[in-house]
Amino acid sequence: MLRSNDPEATLSEQELYEFADLLALLLYQDLGRRCYLLSRQDIGELIHPYIADLDRRDRRALSWLVWNLLQEGAEIEYEIDQA
Repeated sequence: MLRSNDPEATLSEQELYEFADLLALLLYQDLGRRCYLLSRQDIGELIHPYIADLDRRDRRALSWLVWNLLQEGAEIEYEIDQA
């Protein structure tokens, strides 16, 4: 992720959502359906190497966004399995 030299710089809302999408896909590729069982804290630890240089607020937002995406994915897969 390219960052400015400003330590107060944060990602835009669009950048946060795009980055969260990529991180959720990465976790799903690595863990498969097991990623749905991860807590937000687990996700924060797993994505930390990718977001360590970001502002604290962005790191927190990304862990929540990725967790929410994975929960939505779990619901979708559950509905597909039930069909």
